[in-house]
This record gives sequence, C-alpha cells and structure tokens, in this order.
Amino acid sequence: MADYEALTGRLFGGDDNVRRFRTSVALGCLKVGLQVPLDRCGSAA
Repeated sequence: MADYEALTGRLFGGDDNVRRFRTSVALGCLKVGLQVPLDRCGSAA
C-alpha cells in the first residue's frame, strides 16, 4: 500500500486538474460470467 500511495501521489498530487480520487480494491470474486441464475417460481429449495 505504501508503494501505491507513493505512485498516486506522484501521478495525481501535483496535477491541478485532479481535485480528488478514490480507489476500490476487490479482495475476492463472487461471480464470474454474465449469466444470472434464476430459480423457477414456487420451486422448493
């Protein structure tokens, strides 16, 4: 994280056009692909 903070500081810190930025980090994967699994209406689980 320290290296990342140093990098973003160099890239964005002195740029007057950047007021703020936010970083999101994905720590895991819940779903892969585009299909959405749907259960039939009224089916017992």
